[in-house]
Amino acid sequence: MNVKKIVSLSFVALATVSLAGCSLSNNIESLRPYAPSDGVQVDAQSLKARNVLLIQGKSGNAVLIGSFVNSSQEDLMASVQTKDSAGQDIRVEFAVKAGTKFDLGYNGTEPVTFKLNGMPGQVHEVAVSGGGDPYVLNVPVMDGSLEEYREYAESLD
Repeated sequence: MNVKKIVSLSFVALATVSLAGCSLSNNIESLRPYAPSDGVQVDAQSLKARNVLLIQGKSGNAVLIGSFVNSSQEDLMASVQTKDSAGQDIRVEFAVKAGTKFDLGYNGTEPVTFKLNGMPGQVHEVAVSGGGDPYVLNVPVMDGSLEEYREYAESLD
């Protein structure tokens, strides 16, 4: 083989390996768990809290909504707890049947409504429990800027 062919083949091999390097990485972002929504999520024992968020109206009143899935074979009592603008505890308990989902604030259920000190774009602490120790979430506060939340926000004013 002549030298030019060897250099050319070496260059092609080096370029192929260097361009393919990104697919050889161990840090594949698509495998990292994340909440594909505006809200937050947590697995609290057998209770899976999904898309938990607050929507605040111009009046300062807010609603807490989210979905809660019971992944166990037994019914459980779940709870969400937070504080209102006066520092008073707001706690709601609800039953989630085995292997089912409970939607708080939509699909026919009432949201948790309270006065909130804060502004859209901030986070507010909410504790979620599936019967054991509570998990504290930093729940995002949204407003009616997005169409899917506008009805909630306008109902609070």
